[in-house]
Amino acid sequence: MIRNGIRKIARKFGYDIVKTQDYQYGKRFKQKSDDPRFDFYKTPVGSYYLPINSTGDVVANHIKEGKIFDKAIIDIAKDFIRPDTIILDIGANYGQMSIEFSHLAPSGKIYAFEAQEMVYSILEKNLKINGAGNVTSFFNAVHEVNDVELIFPVPDLVRFTSYGSYGIDINAKSGKKVKSLAIDSLAFSLPISFMKIDIQGSDLSAMKGSVNTIMKHQMPILFEYEEQFQAEFNTSFQDYVDFVDRIGYRFVRTVQDINYLIQPR
Repeated sequence: MIRNGIRKIARKFGYDIVKTQDYQYGKRFKQKSDDPRFDFYKTPVGSYYLPINSTGDVVANHIKEGKIFDKAIIDIAKDFIRPDTIILDIGANYGQMSIEFSHLAPSGKIYAFEAQEMVYSILEKNLKINGAGNVTSFFNAVHEVNDVELIFPVPDLVRFTSYGSYGIDINAKSGKKVKSLAIDSLAFSLPISFMKIDIQGSDLSAMKGSVNTIMKHQMPILFEYEEQFQAEFNTSFQDYVDFVDRIGYRFVRTVQDINYLIQPR
């Protein structure tokens, strides 16, 4: 009873308490954190704040071990990212990919979007400590409609053990409030050379709110599609196929089974 009560209080503040595996990732890189909310790791690929006791978080575990998570996506981005351009990282999580993009385009600009409040706090700290001054972060849920209030439910780390496995729930009645942002509402001072989207079922909505930007910049787009999230948004893969065709794009390749690279026809 006491344990359940403590967990209920923690979830009110956007955290969860779960039993984790015994193996401690990144022990050789872990250092004393100057922020009691987060653990801190100084690794060969950068210095990173991460959630405390996140031993079940696959993204965090890669970072703790000094590895690049989703390196295959970054390798694809290398083929398209150009100097003096903008890269959109929609679903930035802890910021590792945004930081890697900033290395690929030091004279460009990276826009990093994250809708989960606690994760966004970590993102901001990681951008700062890694000197990623050309990355601008947005605490928003990228969406089809601009400036509406959405709900990000408290992650149930029993269902999925990674914070990045959660996204906006359009049916949620409780959780953290976050404002939506349509990419078309932003003014871009440079060409956009690459757009990556990974927001747990909301990817189509993000692209629908980016149509004018896509038509103007004609950038390659890498989005994620996972069947398990589609019922919540009443979407199917055919909806994605129809959208890609409607904007004059084509499917080029699949990456790690669930990521799709599309480019103008």
